[in-house]
Amino acid sequence: MVKFRLIIILIIGYSSTYAQEGANDSIKSVSHSLNVESGALISVRSELPFWVKGNNSNRFTDEFANSLYQIYSYNGNTKIIEGLRAQWNIETIFGVRETINGSIIQANGGIQTRFLSLNIGLTEEEFGLNDSTLSIGNLVYGNNARPIPKISLSTNGWKKPPLLGRVVSFRGYLAHGQFENNRYQSNAYLHQKYFYLRFSTISQRLSLIGGLNHNAQWGGNNLLNETSQPTGFINYARIFVGSSGGADALLTDQINALGNHLGSYDLRGSMKFKHFTLSNYWQFLWEDKSGLTPFNWRDGLMGISLDLNNSELINKLVFEIVRTNNQNAQKTADDGTPIFEPDNFLNNGVYKSGWSFQNVVIGNPIFLILNPESQSISRIKNSINALNIGVEGRVKGLHYKIKYTDFKNKGTKYEIITPTLRMKSVDIDINYQIDGYSRISGRMNYQNANFDGGNNLAFQISYSKSFNF
Repeated sequence: MVKFRLIIILIIGYSSTYAQEGANDSIKSVSHSLNVESGALISVRSELPFWVKGNNSNRFTDEFANSLYQIYSYNGNTKIIEGLRAQWNIETIFGVRETINGSIIQANGGIQTRFLSLNIGLTEEEFGLNDSTLSIGNLVYGNNARPIPKISLSTNGWKKPPLLGRVVSFRGYLAHGQFENNRYQSNAYLHQKYFYLRFSTISQRLSLIGGLNHNAQWGGNNLLNETSQPTGFINYARIFVGSSGGADALLTDQINALGNHLGSYDLRGSMKFKHFTLSNYWQFLWEDKSGLTPFNWRDGLMGISLDLNNSELINKLVFEIVRTNNQNAQKTADDGTPIFEPDNFLNNGVYKSGWSFQNVVIGNPIFLILNPESQSISRIKNSINALNIGVEGRVKGLHYKIKYTDFKNKGTKYEIITPTLRMKSVDIDINYQIDGYSRISGRMNYQNANFDGGNNLAFQISYSKSFNF
């Protein structure tokens, strides 16, 4: 992993140098930007509240409680030829408490045409159709863990087909990555893709989006019994379509699908009115081949978003409900016998580290890892009921966001937690844009919980400045 990051940094550094040397070429246009954020995190306890740590690519951990920090984010891009651009990005964070700790959050580079984008490295990405600012977050693949090293190919935004371009557009993504070596199934591969279709009708006022998000863990070496899972192009093709494994796969993977598959069906509908836009979005979870059936749509996230077009005091409202405690647990065998076989979201019997990266859940943080050393099929606690309410707006130049989140985690269908874990949280975020290059921000988060340090209160204040050169 360290070697991979060093290679990425060298590539980006060389690209930046090359771009600067070619700045005098009239064909090329090179731009660089650097954003520096300096701040402080103050907590009444020796650890940070749950939602200060969650859904931010693991930038802030408990080691950042009562500390100063700085984040440096550098971006560059250059025009190679007409219609083809190269871009690169590095983001690092440093925390100062008793010692100085630093780490790399993002380090990536790529090329982009009007139609496609190719990227390699560590990249923070947004997935799904949830609200972009007030949502509780994507359930399957969010920004809770650090970015996984991968190479991705995607459409450059929404694209229109040659036919029906006035009413239909599409968006696609395909990636290949690799997990860390210090896990139960060492150096397993990540397969990831999504495809969405968007229909716009009634004079572009009605928008309907639907698609599939597919993720898989495959390959890798078991460090305990020194066995390996099958790899190669043929097995990659099996992973791509979610088919059963060949003769070199485990017996369970020959019966079911090769590897560990999970994902979601994503739906969103939006209607524009004169003074507001109303949106409704759904994310239905599925696990392995059996979960792909459209009749297993009982678990997931449902959200409503109201955008007020002509209001500053309140310009957006969001209401979301999460439920993952059905998991299609009651099934029927071929002979008609009822069996108990829950989908057990984010866990797997072969990939026992589960849907995690560096011991942090890749999906939403409300899926909990209480014991990072656990290798059971209940490592990630996945039976959830949650409510999330958000509002944002602007008051005399101050932009604010307020969120109330209440969730319960009952463990898993195999291991029920008693008493149920519960957390109520209020998060207030305000920022003031001083000018086009600098901003000051403040945040308060209060939690009432029976886990993760119990009741806690934290404040965050930061100042950020951007430089273009």
